[in-house]
Amino acid sequence: MSVEGYVIAGLVQDGTPKAAFQGGLTSDDFELFSDEWQWLCESAERRRPINKRRFKNSFPDFEFISVEDRVQDLIEELKQERAYSSVASVIEQVATDLTPENVIEQTELLREVVADVLRIHSPVSDVMLTSNWKHHLQEINNLRILRQQGISAGLPTGLKNLDHHWGGLVHGRLILVLGRPGDSKSFFQTKLVTEAFWAGHRVAVFSPEMNEHEHRARIGTLLSAKKEVQEELGLKKSFRNRALMEGHGFNVKTYKRFLQYMETRKGEIILFTKKWRRQKMTPAFIESRIDDLGIEMIVVDPIYKLKPVQRRALKHEEIADLIDSLQDIAKAFNIPAVVANQAHRQQGNRGDAPHKDQSFGSDAPVHEADHVIGVKYFSEERKLILRCTKSRFGDDFRVDVRFHPNIGIMEDITPIRGSYFNGRSEGFGENDLEDLKREIEEEEEKADATF
Repeated sequence: MSVEGYVIAGLVQDGTPKAAFQGGLTSDDFELFSDEWQWLCESAERRRPINKRRFKNSFPDFEFISVEDRVQDLIEELKQERAYSSVASVIEQVATDLTPENVIEQTELLREVVADVLRIHSPVSDVMLTSNWKHHLQEINNLRILRQQGISAGLPTGLKNLDHHWGGLVHGRLILVLGRPGDSKSFFQTKLVTEAFWAGHRVAVFSPEMNEHEHRARIGTLLSAKKEVQEELGLKKSFRNRALMEGHGFNVKTYKRFLQYMETRKGEIILFTKKWRRQKMTPAFIESRIDDLGIEMIVVDPIYKLKPVQRRALKHEEIADLIDSLQDIAKAFNIPAVVANQAHRQQGNRGDAPHKDQSFGSDAPVHEADHVIGVKYFSEERKLILRCTKSRFGDDFRVDVRFHPNIGIMEDITPIRGSYFNGRSEGFGENDLEDLKREIEEEEEKADATF
């Protein structure tokens, strides 16, 4: 079966064409299975289930083979195949038809095809925004289909307010996480990592501070706390974080079954830590790993532990170089990048999460980031506050999160307010604050009763 067929089969297994939409595929990429691709798009648009049974009923002659590879890898392979076919075909045509009389015409043809290939595959390209609009309109239609299904355009975060205000972790964006030591910056980022993994994405974590065993324990706790995992494996509760770190207090055979199940998932979490702590990782090393492994999201925790591009007299200049390099990586590879930095001690808001003006050592990370979110943990209340004070594409917001780190519970209890869409009210005023507080209290009582 061709790469096209494998991509179609993989999307049917996923039950959604989201991966193809995120990968930039259109009907032009499907020459052999255009009808099957159209069926996928129409089913998603009409909110009809996408599964193997319905697909076989519509296309009984399709040679359906269960796909073991990640759909994202197959999509990239298909795009490369299309690029090769397009360039090879136009070169052959130009070589056959080229004459002194039509050299300009043939050159224009060659340039048009090469420009399309570069636009799709090159990290940097020139685009005519007002005249070359058809591809943009196709992207708009794909986003509309996802929204109708209740799916965010970016990678899911597992926190409904972040998905609402940010649209998930959108490709190419830089997210800065600020917090004081012990306020669960790393745990919050691990939550983003596990949700991206669960959605089938390949995530790289560059963490010079924590070792492999500590990361495995946190990831195991967060994933085993998911209801889908507990239902699938018959778990009554999650694996406790401290128990995993200390190696006792749980059934090892059950934990082995959990690890084997996670191995069957199509996502992947790749950790870079400990071994590189003395040498320190560089942005160039991060870039090479992204290119070699096909990484779809990166987490850097924290930024000041990286090795600067070049030695500077002042620390804030080094941090500025580092964040500039990481932003370039996010834009060039079109992947979300989550970067952590400390918040300085002089906080005027002791009872709240850090503000964008409290980035320790340098303001450069705040300047370059698309989103800045502060993190503050109150252990006695089992509450995590998330405070977004910069968003290039939306409003600032504050979220209260029910947080039990030892059992992997991290769920926002702040009701979603406001809308960014036409025909609906924007935000809310002071008169609605009391209603909002009452809704939060009701959500907390409901969560307490469930817990």
